[in-house]
Amino acid sequence: MLLSVYIENIALIKRLSLEPSCGFCAFTGETGAGKSIIIDSLGLLCGARSDKDIIRTGEDEALVEGIFTVENSKTEAFLKELDICPEEDGSITVTRKISKDGRSTAKINGRTVPLSRLKTAMAQLLSIHGQQDTQAFADSERQLYMLDSFADNEAVFNEYKNRFDEYTNIKKRLDSLNDDSKDREARLDMLRFRLTELKSAKVLKGEKEDLQTERKRLANSEKIISRAGEAYNALYNRDGAAVESVNLAYNAISALEGIIPEAEELSARLESAKYELLDISDSIKDYLESDGENVDRRLDDCESRLELIKKLESKYKVSADEFSDLIAEWQAELDLDENSEEEKARLEAELKKAEKNLVSAAKALTETRKNASVSLCARMTEELNELDMPGVRFEAELIPTEEYTSHGFEDVEFLISANKGETPKPMAKIASGGELSRIMLCLKCVFAHTEAIGTLIFDEIDTGVSGKTSEKIGIRLRKASDGGKTQVICVTHSAILASKADAHYKISKQETENRTVTNVEKLDFNGRRDELARIMGGVNITETVIAAAEEMLKNE
Repeated sequence: MLLSVYIENIALIKRLSLEPSCGFCAFTGETGAGKSIIIDSLGLLCGARSDKDIIRTGEDEALVEGIFTVENSKTEAFLKELDICPEEDGSITVTRKISKDGRSTAKINGRTVPLSRLKTAMAQLLSIHGQQDTQAFADSERQLYMLDSFADNEAVFNEYKNRFDEYTNIKKRLDSLNDDSKDREARLDMLRFRLTELKSAKVLKGEKEDLQTERKRLANSEKIISRAGEAYNALYNRDGAAVESVNLAYNAISALEGIIPEAEELSARLESAKYELLDISDSIKDYLESDGENVDRRLDDCESRLELIKKLESKYKVSADEFSDLIAEWQAELDLDENSEEEKARLEAELKKAEKNLVSAAKALTETRKNASVSLCARMTEELNELDMPGVRFEAELIPTEEYTSHGFEDVEFLISANKGETPKPMAKIASGGELSRIMLCLKCVFAHTEAIGTLIFDEIDTGVSGKTSEKIGIRLRKASDGGKTQVICVTHSAILASKADAHYKISKQETENRTVTNVEKLDFNGRRDELARIMGGVNITETVIAAAEEMLKNE
């Protein structure tokens, strides 16, 4: 749910902080006061397209920041899959910044994220519905997802998806074997040539690194002999060499054993040093001998071998250590082709079994959707009847697909008949804005629980409906908040709808330093009464109107 929102330099808003209450919140205000600006700003947090023209005149950038709390385990798990984790206090901070040059950046918990991830994440936290929001619900894929959510058939769907993946993988392998085209023959010929080439090269794992080490040693052989000779002579092979000097020191200290306490320890250390120097000398001696002609030949061999490996790496786009894996992969494909008839028979048997399992899983999935469709239609009809649409018919039509798909054997389309006797039609073809608003409200409310969205926003949902229906919409919005478990925010021009809210916010504008700015104020009882009277009374607000507004609130 939305804990707070901060808006800076967007249209009429200089700086605005808002902490909407839980439960049902009503936003009211005169036309042009900035209600839509606040909703549009929240839309930016949801990933809506940004426009530099929304930046307040004279400013370089605009900012919207929202802090949300995640209290639903399903939502938390979904966000975790997106690598988004709440802070220690359970909050998630979402920021959207728009620059004057048209650039836009989005951050979640201080980390920059692409717009696509922002949209996906925010779809789980906040849902905004306006008069032009029908396309989201009119999409067949979206409707199928909603029906599955209502059916709570995740386990059944996952079983179908596993069976579908199994079936398609087997079919893909079988189709590959059945492909007798010239392209396949050309590929097999190419594989045989490449396999012969790599096998002939006989490149071993680690060989390239060994060759590079040897090449470096051979290329510096003269320097190695010279420096090794100097070291050997200094340690062993001349008068006064290190080994000889250490040996003299050892004999001298050994003669003092029993005379000074440290003599025994010191002589032992000198003896150890002597043997260490002798071992080093023997190791260095190995570098002193070299056959000049042999070195040149071996260096040429190294260079040639490394050049071959480099050529093969460039050609096959893999490292030398991966040649053996490539050989195994190609050999397996050729072996499969050589035994294609037997493999075809085996795969055909597997495919038949997989198809049987797929059909069984699909039937189980379809059954859950049929049952959910009946329940959903009854629930939607009940909800719409409560909002003065007694002749309405809502249907979730399952449409069989012509082939197996990743989502089952059917698509779904939500159909509406707003008046008795009319044929149900897709929602996008509903003409009345008032009817459409009520339908969308019912859909949002029915699916609020299954989709686990913490904050629902309705922008002028009461447009085109009567006062009586507005009252029912207000009652339904409050009911949708489920005692504060879901945050419902509604921008409205209806006094009776606003009176049903748990909290009431007034949006207004005023002039400050020759500039118009938008402000928001949470109203107390008297403030709510006066605002409802303003909505009902227009220019002339009489005592009768004020009394009616007060009575309206007291009845709640």
